[in-house]
Amino acid sequence: MKVSLEILESIGLLLCLLLAAPLRFFRRLDHFAQISEYAGLLIKRGLFAALLRARLDYRMGNFQQSAVLLGPIVEQLERLVHRDKNAPLKIRRLLCTLYCDMQQLYFLCGQMEEAVMVVIRAHANLGIDRLPSNPDLDLKTAHVVKAGIAASRLLEEGGLATLMVRQGEEPIVSRTPPKPPIKRWKPETKKNHGAIVIPFPTLKTT
Repeated sequence: MKVSLEILESIGLLLCLLLAAPLRFFRRLDHFAQISEYAGLLIKRGLFAALLRARLDYRMGNFQQSAVLLGPIVEQLERLVHRDKNAPLKIRRLLCTLYCDMQQLYFLCGQMEEAVMVVIRAHANLGIDRLPSNPDLDLKTAHVVKAGIAASRLLEEGGLATLMVRQGEEPIVSRTPPKPPIKRWKPETKKNHGAIVIPFPTLKTT
């Protein structure tokens, strides 16, 4: 029953995609061929409709919403790869494709830190140091960009940051400890407690 509902929802979303971009459909047949290739894998896990919904939001220009919808799909595939180190090649290819799409969406949204984090996640899960959609952004560059963003954030907060980059290691960003406040010398002032009244003896007249 769940699979049937997933198929019906997927068919409806495919029709929406065709209506949203009728001309691009004929120019992007390869993209739909990839979707149909992964359809059986995603329908079993209830993810195919979410993928089509993310595609539809991308066509409509809702890049942030599309990235949000791709997040749970990528996380489930990552858990699947972690559980089975010898996962099928189809799953790894699908995960790599979704990494490329997610990085592009983050770039379109202006979220640079999340975009470079996709490269780091791809290296941790797939063992690749760059994505085919953006080969110039490799793992080392991603770490440097991430550290630079963290350092700029510390500078904006008012603290000085130390950026240390070593060959083959992840850059380290640290905040310098705050200096103790300097006590300035102030001259002591004597407190005026008021005037003192001295009583004088009164003279008695006889």
